[in-house]
Amino acid sequence: MKKWIGIGLAVIALITIAFIVASYLYPDFREATRDIAIVILAVFQMIGALLTAALLLAVLYAVFAIKRLATDTIVPKVDLLTNKLDGVMENTKAITGNLKDTTASVGTTTSYVAEQVVSPVIRVSGLIAGVRAAATFLARRGEQ
Repeated sequence: MKKWIGIGLAVIALITIAFIVASYLYPDFREATRDIAIVILAVFQMIGALLTAALLLAVLYAVFAIKRLATDTIVPKVDLLTNKLDGVMENTKAITGNLKDTTASVGTTTSYVAEQVVSPVIRVSGLIAGVRAAATFLARRGEQ
C-alpha cells in the first residue's frame, strides 16, 4: 500500500515539474493549459450540478412516496384505531357505572342484613346464653 502511495506522489511530482518546465520554455503552453483547466473545471461543475439536481429529484420522490404511504395506509388505520378506542372507552364507562350501582347495592344489602338478620340472631344468642347461665346457676344452687 505504501509503495503505491509513493509511486502516485512521484508521478504527481513529475507531472508538476513537466508543466513548470513546459510553461517556462513555451509561453503559449501556459495559456493553453489555463484554457484546458477552465474547461475541465466547468465540465466537473456541470456534472456536479446535474448530480445535485438528480439527488434533489430522488429525495423529492422519496418524500412524496412516504407521504402517499402515510395518507393511504397509516392515517386510515389510525382513524380505525381511534374509533375502536372510543368504543372501548364507552364500554369502560358503562362498566364503571354498573360497578358503582353494584357497590351501592352491596352496601345497602349488607346494612339490611346487619340490621334485620344479624341483630335478631345476636339477641336470640344472648337470650340463650342468659337462659343457660340462669339454668347453670339454679342447678348449682340446688346442689349446695
